[in-house]
Amino acid sequence: MRLKTVAAGLAASLALSAPAHALVGYADVVLNFFDSGAGPMAGPYGGTLLGAYPVPVSTSVVLGTDSVSDPDFLSLPTGSFVTVGFTDEIVLDGVGDDLFVGETGGNGEQADIFVSSDFINFILLGTATDNALTGFDLADIGWVGQVKAVKIVGLDNLGASPGFDVTYIQALPGAFQGVPEPATWALMIMGFGLAGSAVRRRRTTTA
Repeated sequence: MRLKTVAAGLAASLALSAPAHALVGYADVVLNFFDSGAGPMAGPYGGTLLGAYPVPVSTSVVLGTDSVSDPDFLSLPTGSFVTVGFTDEIVLDGVGDDLFVGETGGNGEQADIFVSSDFINFILLGTATDNALTGFDLADIGWVGQVKAVKIVGLDNLGASPGFDVTYIQALPGAFQGVPEPATWALMIMGFGLAGSAVRRRRTTTA
């Protein structure tokens, strides 16, 4: 009975302390960038929808919200790539499309999208097109487990800012879980300790 009470208390604590899910999860860390040298200038380069391009930009322009509120973009000419991750969501295979890659401009640019569960081995998920938000379903490649990294590789040098112009990478709520906050981890550890203690006392009483 005591073990059930501890478990119930732990479940209630986790429910109260778990972070609320956002409507959409966005990539929020750049893990790697490679400049193939195929562009008109050294990368990273890109621009803004309201400014000049191509101009030097930070790779961080691909992070966060959509191009309406953050119009900066990163251009990936042939062979150049950027690898991003999600630090506050655990991306999994959900119902329907799970990952989306945004590109600005309608000049025929494309990019191959790869996913990885270990930051080392990458599997081709599909090809993203220009001037759109291209969706990908992890189930299409039989994906199992967590997506820890997404790599976007440019396939051409088209457009005024040559290459695939990445604006943002997102995941829908059905495809991710929130990462527990430190307070939640503390509650989990305390709860498991109490549960173990209750089991030991019960075994001692039975003996």
